[in-house]
Amino acid sequence: MSTRLDRLNSRRVDDYVANAKLQNEVYRRISNTDSVRYVIGSMQPIDPEYTKNTYEQGERVCNQLQKRLATSCDYEYQGSVTNDTHIRARSDIDVLVITQDFETLERPQAPSNPYQGDPIQDLIDLRQDAVTCLSDAFPEANIDSSGSKSIAIDGGSLRRKIDVVPANWYNTNLYAEHKNKVFRGVQILDAEAKARLKNTPFFHNALINMADSKCNGGLRKAARLMKSLKYDSDNVDLSSYDIVSIAYNIPQDKLNVPFGGDLQILDVCFEYCFRLYQDESLRSSIEVPDGHRKVFTEGHATLKGLVELTLELKQLLDDVLKENERSFTKLAEARVEY
Repeated sequence: MSTRLDRLNSRRVDDYVANAKLQNEVYRRISNTDSVRYVIGSMQPIDPEYTKNTYEQGERVCNQLQKRLATSCDYEYQGSVTNDTHIRARSDIDVLVITQDFETLERPQAPSNPYQGDPIQDLIDLRQDAVTCLSDAFPEANIDSSGSKSIAIDGGSLRRKIDVVPANWYNTNLYAEHKNKVFRGVQILDAEAKARLKNTPFFHNALINMADSKCNGGLRKAARLMKSLKYDSDNVDLSSYDIVSIAYNIPQDKLNVPFGGDLQILDVCFEYCFRLYQDESLRSSIEVPDGHRKVFTEGHATLKGLVELTLELKQLLDDVLKENERSFTKLAEARVEY
């Protein structure tokens, strides 16, 4: 268990911030066994100062692109940092670089002035221009343009890894009706496939926020716990997005536990994942938060990955009960004050 705690510490602490911040970590100030400290510590949000630093590095990249790109663009963020399910102090963040040259409309909307250019080629050109601009602006940084959907930049003067994602706006019918950015989507360039992929990152975040508020923060705690097990075990072949989607599908009443009863969330996560494993019909029915696809579908979450996550949850649950058999026999009986 000490190995898990060591990994937890290395993920949740930013070397650029004073060591005194270490004492703010919950697992360092509670008097419990290692397994309990890990569970409680992994559920907590990353220190806001670390997250602020992530956004500051993203802003540096946005500012340089805004100055140097020939194409006028909007800049937005997406990813786990934006919905507070990130589990690393030095988390990566996605910068959406959204061209202002054209927008795509969801049918049956029709443009009054159809775009005459080639959207795919225009986004490819934007991507190539972004690589050049980033190289000029951050000459000592590492720039990796091998990914089909993003350009990764880190090192040099940057204290975070930033993924630059070329895209265009995708105006959904809900956005056309309400004019609320929550409903506005994007189309991300897949440079290798020469295609665009629809995404609704703002709607995704709004759904996570609404669901989490209905269960006293239990959804985000479940997501952080299961994501932590993925990263600290190296055995779970599931994407972070699909793990958050699994957490999103756990019944909210199960995740709504009183303060101090957080260990119950571990039990709830295990029971739900085990149920998904047993019930193929349930497993094949659950969807990602915005409903654009199933969680368990080709190219995404697999039964193998689910089994790996379930086993990690079971091992952690067994460690907690074994280490605390004199204090409680069920996690529902446990109380951890922090």
